[in-house]
Amino acid sequence: MWIPLLLAFGFVLVAAVPLAAGGGDQPLAASMLVSRTQASPGDNVTFWIWITPLKEKARNLIVTESNLDGFAVVSSEAPGSCLQTQLTWVCVQDELRPFAIGVHVVPGSGTEGKDLVNEARVQVWDKGEHDDEESHGADPISVSAAVHVVAAPKVEEAQIGVQLSSTRADVVPDSLQNYRVDVTNRGNSTANHVSVVVSVPESITLVSASLWPNVEDGRLTWILDSVPVGSMELLFNATVRSSNQADHVELGVAATYQAANGGVVRVETKPSSFSLLPLPSGPRVWPLQAGMVLAILAFVGLALFLPQGPIGSARTRAPGAEEVFLLHRSGILLKHFSSDPTRDMDSDILGGMLAAVRMFVEDSMHPSAGPLQEIRFRGGSIVFVTGRNAAVAALNARGNHVLFTHRARGILREFERRNGDALTNFDGVAGRLDGVDALLGRIAS
Repeated sequence: MWIPLLLAFGFVLVAAVPLAAGGGDQPLAASMLVSRTQASPGDNVTFWIWITPLKEKARNLIVTESNLDGFAVVSSEAPGSCLQTQLTWVCVQDELRPFAIGVHVVPGSGTEGKDLVNEARVQVWDKGEHDDEESHGADPISVSAAVHVVAAPKVEEAQIGVQLSSTRADVVPDSLQNYRVDVTNRGNSTANHVSVVVSVPESITLVSASLWPNVEDGRLTWILDSVPVGSMELLFNATVRSSNQADHVELGVAATYQAANGGVVRVETKPSSFSLLPLPSGPRVWPLQAGMVLAILAFVGLALFLPQGPIGSARTRAPGAEEVFLLHRSGILLKHFSSDPTRDMDSDILGGMLAAVRMFVEDSMHPSAGPLQEIRFRGGSIVFVTGRNAAVAALNARGNHVLFTHRARGILREFERRNGDALTNFDGVAGRLDGVDALLGRIAS
């Protein structure tokens, strides 16, 4: 008889726990069912009190929930013949037929590891000879069911964030600007189907990028199959046309990715604004930046030249160069060679300073001046050889500097031909470049 009723109520039976039922003398039978025997705090759980009247006097019943400790009651439902007052129902049945009362609850926080028991009592209610008299029939029937509370499962979900930055706060018209997009997954699961979009103004022209994006309608779009937990970088280089009349440029960045539930999540950050410097007709030198460059040059001179000894010593008469720095056009140090392996220096810092000096001096001069070739100190010199995607800074180049530069430029061009795509779309890993050690050895020797 109960199976059709279960279907009629749309209830999926997970556990049936008839802890009490009527015997031959009982006017009714009762049991309690629970939708799930194991749940986590916040999960939906339903208890059903099933009642089957067996005798005429069981038409009038009182059903009382006596214990719901650890549960929070969400709602309840009962037949129209039952009148509810809090968690007590007075039911007056016209016919002797089974019915059910449902109580929807959720386990409360801090109940993990406990067995929460719901208890209810079903009792026959008899009307006395007078309307104001009430009496109870047979002893009440107690029914119960239990739920074991477990910790909520750990949700595996990605959490992507994006941020755009540049190596310089100001943009020089017609000058190469290096940009970086940091893509960070702060979640605990790999993000799938990630799309990173950088919105750029019409005046910006993309020159190169690590992982070349799709360029369309002022948007640079990178499609990434997956982004694991951690951070990765997308690098690109671009120029702003000098004909641009604005005093600043704005670049926005956003990302979309697939959530754990199959939906799509979109994140974006406040657009990054960069001041656009005016393009003067003559050499561009700013006092503050010039002072910084002089300070850097003084530091480089102290770090690289003072310990070497005077020019013309036995050490400096050998051909080649004392120190050679191979730099990517973005300013990243690719490789460093020193003729003295015992010498203590931070090659990354010095390489970055040399790159900053070269880029500043070139940006400060009229484009017709060409690339920076040499800086001379009293105790030595720095010779720069500039290629399309890489540059060489040679310290204490000996012999004829013109011949040294010509020879180094040929070696650098050969290196760039062998690593054209890798240098154009440089991913920050110098170890993947072919012939780095041989290039430095040939220039330095």
